[in-house]
Amino acid sequence: MKLLRRFLSLVVLSGLAGAYAFLGIFQIGPSEEGVVLRLGRYVRTETEGPHWRALGIETVERRLVAVEREEFGFRTLSLGPPAQYEDVPEERLMLTGDANLVDIEFVVRFQISDLAAWQFNVADSRGVIRDAAQATIREVVATHPIDQVLTEGRTEIALATRDLLQEVLDGYGAGVRVLAVQLQEVEPPDSVKDSFRDVASAQQDRERTILEAQGYHDQIVPRARGEKEAVVNEAQGYRERRILAAQGESDRFLALLTEYRKAPEVTRERLYIETLEKILPGMDKVIIEGGAGDSVLPYLPLGRKGLQK
Repeated sequence: MKLLRRFLSLVVLSGLAGAYAFLGIFQIGPSEEGVVLRLGRYVRTETEGPHWRALGIETVERRLVAVEREEFGFRTLSLGPPAQYEDVPEERLMLTGDANLVDIEFVVRFQISDLAAWQFNVADSRGVIRDAAQATIREVVATHPIDQVLTEGRTEIALATRDLLQEVLDGYGAGVRVLAVQLQEVEPPDSVKDSFRDVASAQQDRERTILEAQGYHDQIVPRARGEKEAVVNEAQGYRERRILAAQGESDRFLALLTEYRKAPEVTRERLYIETLEKILPGMDKVIIEGGAGDSVLPYLPLGRKGLQK
């Protein structure tokens, strides 16, 4: 009888222990993490999958750790379609490095990297993120002139704000990883928009004029260089021709001088004949027979135009 009671007691205790163990099993879903508290004190963080806790002693607080976002300068009321937004002007107005006002809407995308730190290190984690984000972007914008803020400096400002915000949140031990800071709209306040449009238009005209001048420069300079090279080449060619011609004349003269020294009379006769061969073909020639010169008018050029006039 005693053995039966002991056996039944063991069965009951085993059943209770099995039920206790079974009821202590819990599941962490995808994109979730669970903080396990033992008598209200943090002991560990569990990730996706089945886990066990001690019932009555340990409790689990689950939370999604997916990518989240905080909006500044506006609020999304409905994704639509059509999407609906609400302006928050007091969050948009900022001061640039050259003492100009500018309206900036931006979004901070972040993810919980340490759930225990998120839960216990900071009382209001989202409030800390919002305050730190507004402080850091104002600090970064204050180091840039308005021209950069409105144009090519937006990417630099977004990256610098992300890095500085991460540094601030790490200092608080917020357990957050800042993924991105995205500037949505960056524009001057409504009261000075027209003036800024005029300035932007003038800058565009200036850039267009510079590009046109550069294009004209790129067109004219190569042409001028080509013309210069052509003139230089032509001059060099003329120089070479003149030098060669002078050398030829010099060589011919020296050769003639050599022949003259060998036979001066023959050379003079030959030069005389060669000179006549060059001159006589271009002249009108009249041949008068001997004895005709004794008459009063040995030759009457009746065919010449001068006499016909």
